[in-house]
Amino acid sequence: MRLISTKYNISIILILLSPFSYCSAQTGIWEELKPANSPPPRASFGMAEIGNNKVLIFGGIYNSKIYDDTWIYDYSTNNWTEIINDMYPPKRFDLKMSRINHSKVLLFGGSDPINLIDGGYKDDTWIFDLETLSWTEIKPQLKPSPRRNFCLTQLYENIVLLFGGDTIQAHYANDTWIFNLNKNNWEELYIDYFTRPPQYEGAILAMLDTGKLLFYGGWQFKLLDQTWIFNFNENKWNKIIPKSKSIPIASSSMTNIGKNEVVFWGGDSKDSNGTGNYNKMWVFCLNDSSWRNVQTLDNPDGRFFHNIINLGNNKILLFGGSNNRSNIWHNDTWIFTLQPNDIKENNYTSNNNIKSYLITDKENKLKIKSSNDGKLDYQLYDIFGNKLLEKEDLFINSDDEIINVDVSEFTNGLYFFITHQNNNIEVSKVLISR
Repeated sequence: MRLISTKYNISIILILLSPFSYCSAQTGIWEELKPANSPPPRASFGMAEIGNNKVLIFGGIYNSKIYDDTWIYDYSTNNWTEIINDMYPPKRFDLKMSRINHSKVLLFGGSDPINLIDGGYKDDTWIFDLETLSWTEIKPQLKPSPRRNFCLTQLYENIVLLFGGDTIQAHYANDTWIFNLNKNNWEELYIDYFTRPPQYEGAILAMLDTGKLLFYGGWQFKLLDQTWIFNFNENKWNKIIPKSKSIPIASSSMTNIGKNEVVFWGGDSKDSNGTGNYNKMWVFCLNDSSWRNVQTLDNPDGRFFHNIINLGNNKILLFGGSNNRSNIWHNDTWIFTLQPNDIKENNYTSNNNIKSYLITDKENKLKIKSSNDGKLDYQLYDIFGNKLLEKEDLFINSDDEIINVDVSEFTNGLYFFITHQNNNIEVSKVLISR
């Protein structure tokens, strides 16, 4: 029996991924990294991706202890290193940080209620130099009012955008600011009050594409679920009505995973009932304007006031946060590996339903139930279309015979198992998570 071609198989795999074919992230696997040395447990800290599989964190809070320490994590060596400097920002939590260019990270705001200067709310701007590993305070003439729990993310090279938050004036804000490193100055963008996201705290913001940001959720005396896009070229916020909704969420963390796609994980939701123990992931795809739940296994403990960062190569790093229900403050480090399926073909259609198989613990056999008797061919592919296994002319005696396939040599991940029998093709998704 002649096996169908690899390209044909890939087309089948990707077409049969049903409504999710517009979105590259459907599933993935969490792994706790357990570095030998970690920062103390904390929540509400700042974190930024700094390139070369590294992230930078500063500050945060643990019970009543407020931090002013700086750490760098290197995924390549699975190691946290504390950076000791003579000059650094004062202690704080509910601050935000963002990489502003290839060699610098910007920090703004936060709160230190123990230090009651300005009510504990801060409006200072700091730059961390990745080449000298040093902090420098920038003192622009114009700047946003003191605030905490706002949004901050990179918009362009040398430009970050800040939006809203809880301000010193004891109300929630919805003003829009940009910081331009070339000018070392903040500038407020004046946008009509009725065409911008609501006043809030605890929302999430991430880059969709250069000059475009996605805003979601927040808290305004209740949990919010509005989706907005900011377009810098148009100097405009646009409210999006997604085709499929996510859940109302606050105090979560969101990161870009590719052009026009972002994900968030964890936070405070109705499911967590104000205790910040939510542990699910959602992806927003601008291509079809939809939120979708990402199927994951072995989720970390639910939490809020944590941070996630895209390291590249389909890797998302999670650190810290707090679970109010169990009163656990975290300093665990996790990596989430996305299992993407973002190649699409339009020259094949099928009415077959995809079957799904999960292999956990120490199982080494994939057990597939045959649909028909007669000769059968099968192939196993990874998510990139690489053929890993192949078997020809396997004779099936009955239509309920079990095919045992040895998968002991394969690592955790998403695979596709294709059978070809009597001119009928069936595709099964196989998720290995031992």
